[in-house]
Amino acid sequence: MDLNSKQIRTKIAIEKMSFFFDIDPLWATSIAMVESSLGVNQKSQTGCLGVFQMSLIAMKDLRLSMIDSDDLVDIACGILFLRLLLKRWKTIEEATKHFCDPDDRDFYLDRVKQYMEEFK
Repeated sequence: MDLNSKQIRTKIAIEKMSFFFDIDPLWATSIAMVESSLGVNQKSQTGCLGVFQMSLIAMKDLRLSMIDSDDLVDIACGILFLRLLLKRWKTIEEATKHFCDPDDRDFYLDRVKQYMEEFK
């Protein structure tokens, strides 16, 4: 997979933060790839922003404004949310299914698994 320089920097930041929070870096990087192409497409139609496409509700206590995006804050929040989901749902597969819209769970899980293989 060919990544541009921004994607490479984002991938490295995700990997480092994943180790700090004891989250599989392949999983976290793959979620970010599905969500934002590793930070390249950071605006969604639903108003979510950032590398992990965290909602305004999820981010409200961590930032004063979503306009001035801070990728490191987005990455930390996304990884901590993955950690919460993993604790709650016990497996990467089930946690992944709960990171996305309920109507897209199987499709979303397949995409994340595909990227996990590509990033190995």
